[in-house]
Amino acid sequence: MKSTTMFQGRRMRGLGASAGAAAMLLLGASSPAAAQFGAQPAATPAAKPVEGKPAIIERAPLILRDSTRFQIPLKLDAAKSVRVSARVDGVVATILTRLGDRIQTQAEVARLESQERQLELARAQAALRAAQAERTANTGNAAGVADARIEEAKASVELAALRLDYCNLRSPLTGIVTQLHVTEGQFVRAGEPIATVVDPTKLRIDVPVDSKTVTAGGTVQILVEDQPVTGTVEAIVPLNDRFEPLRDLFLSISSGVLAIDNSGGKFKVGQTAYSPMIPRQAVTEVPTSAISNAGDGERKVQVIRDGIVRDIRIQPLGQQGEAYVFVSGRFGVSDELVLKSSEPLLDGARVVAAETAAPAAGASKPDAPRPSSGSSF
Repeated sequence: MKSTTMFQGRRMRGLGASAGAAAMLLLGASSPAAAQFGAQPAATPAAKPVEGKPAIIERAPLILRDSTRFQIPLKLDAAKSVRVSARVDGVVATILTRLGDRIQTQAEVARLESQERQLELARAQAALRAAQAERTANTGNAAGVADARIEEAKASVELAALRLDYCNLRSPLTGIVTQLHVTEGQFVRAGEPIATVVDPTKLRIDVPVDSKTVTAGGTVQILVEDQPVTGTVEAIVPLNDRFEPLRDLFLSISSGVLAIDNSGGKFKVGQTAYSPMIPRQAVTEVPTSAISNAGDGERKVQVIRDGIVRDIRIQPLGQQGEAYVFVSGRFGVSDELVLKSSEPLLDGARVVAAETAAPAAGASKPDAPRPSSGSSF
């Protein structure tokens, strides 16, 4: 194989060292069904090939990066959520809500056993009545002392009533109950969570963003499952630790906190989301000159896979200087990237080395060109 001058003596970034050009013969199209899925075309009876034009194709093996290290899961969170917690030690007497219930502000979520607190309140109220009776019976200096005891007794009543009210656990916001952390009869300590309530009308998600092009107040588009959603950037913050692997793909990257208006209730907390900066398929680095338009607003590259030209739709990632860019797509481990071709290449077209396609002198012409076992593309 004859190497081209531009690739001699160096290894292409993200591509194999054996980049080169060779004369190829374009033949009839094969089934394009496997083009985007890395699978082999289904076996079909051999068809008589259609002779095509010779073409000089520059190509290079792709070096694929392990995409699993970049596949970071994302999900929608509520902008407002609260854990309703016990304010005193006690036993859970009753749970007054169920998972998925929509509740209002100050609605009771659960109650703790309160008999002891009720007795404390009754004792404080009795002490107040005794202090008031003592005040009625005393005059002079004794009356002043009695007044002080009345104030003390009133404070004790208020404190006992407050402690009794602590046994009634209420939600501080309107929302949906997404978790119940206890069961009836369970002893809990002060501060332990009883239930989680979220406000579903405003959602939030932390996604990687390009620090140079995205600013607070701008918008970023993501996918929630299969639905495109536009979120407003509330803040640009240092990159979340779990996004660290993405630094290998982007020169300038930060975390963006997106707010999503969900007043219509279209989405739910916990739904899976996807960012265009998190690749979902194989990752490799290609020259920008190898990328072309797919005709529907998307981008593509062409590869030769088992002697077949395949159009691979790609997701552009981080630009690496002027000439190279990381991309994600349904690449196969044996794919060769088409860098340049002297003739247009159609998806599904078969290619063989020109010298292999030519029949030997005096031999009968075969029904289909068959490359020799030692041929390379």
